[in-house]
Amino acid sequence: MRNDRVITNYSKLSDADLSTLAGKTLTNMTGNVNFPTPDISLEDYTVLVNDYRTKHEAAAETGGKFAVTAKDLAKLILVEGMKRMAGYVNYIAVGNANMLVSSGFILAEQPANGSRPLPPLWVRLRIGQQKGELKMDLAPVKGVWEYEYQLSNQVGLDGQIVWSETIKTTTKARSTQLSALQSVQTYWVRVRARNGYGVSDWTEPVSGVTK
Repeated sequence: MRNDRVITNYSKLSDADLSTLAGKTLTNMTGNVNFPTPDISLEDYTVLVNDYRTKHEAAAETGGKFAVTAKDLAKLILVEGMKRMAGYVNYIAVGNANMLVSSGFILAEQPANGSRPLPPLWVRLRIGQQKGELKMDLAPVKGVWEYEYQLSNQVGLDGQIVWSETIKTTTKARSTQLSALQSVQTYWVRVRARNGYGVSDWTEPVSGVTK
């Protein structure tokens, strides 16, 4: 039997990918009964994740030296926090793949043949060339047939995104065109991968705004 584990060092990820992954791990670890007492508290981890994501967005918008330096320092601190959190996950899970995946961290190895796929690591929405158009990019998942996605521009009274029952599909990881949308609207999308053995979990929702 393989000794599954999650990756602990995320320093090589791009700024955007790290931001997405950090948000996913924070969501997955919050209230996760598999990991009740992490070495770094969820309160402290929340501060690290939100601080980096805020500074990453600021640096991306301005490109100023001060903003970039602040983002780089926040990244170093976040990567160390993720290392501690992932190490705790490995210690508690003792190779249990289901527990490991539930943390949101990346498995060190892809599942063996005969397993349903993992969800894409990241999803991005880009503004389209036309009004009411977005383009979707996502991290490719090896060995999948297609990607299923849901789109929404509605939030319920409880603050949760309202997903329709409509599920669309694409075989592309780059530049899937989402058209016939309302102009100047925020849309959210979530994606899952499908192969011959089933579908992955949904990704964390990401948003984009149309022209």
